[in-house]
Amino acid sequence: MEISKYKPEHENDVVAAISKDPDWDMFTNDGVIDIYRESLKNGVTYVCYRNNEFCGYVRALLDDGLAIYISELYVIPKCRNLKIGQSLLERVNVDFSGLDVYALSDEDAYYQKKGYKKTGSVFEL
Repeated sequence: MEISKYKPEHENDVVAAISKDPDWDMFTNDGVIDIYRESLKNGVTYVCYRNNEFCGYVRALLDDGLAIYISELYVIPKCRNLKIGQSLLERVNVDFSGLDVYALSDEDAYYQKKGYKKTGSVFEL
C-alpha cells in the first residue's frame, strides 16, 4: 500500500470512485464538481494506491495551525477492511503531529471502533 500527497493526476481516480457512491453526490453533482476538484488541490489531501490501483483518499482542513479537521475519508468497497482508512488517518496524524486532529463524520461507529474519542459534535447552521 502506498499513501502519498494528492496531486492533480489523482483527480480522476478520486472523482470516479466517489461518483459511484450515491451518498457522495453532494461533491460530484454538476453544480459543485468543479469547486470540489479545487478543494482536493487546496486542502490537505492524501491518496492510497495498492498494487497501482486507487483504493481511497482522505481530505482534511487545516485551521491556521490550531487543529486539522478530517472532512472526508473514502475507501472503495473492494478495498475496505484492509486498514486503508486507518492508514490514511494515521498519515494525517503523523504529518500534523503537533496539532489536534478531529474527524467531522456521520460515521461515528467507524471512529469509535478504531478507539478514537468522541469530542463534542457538529451542527449544520
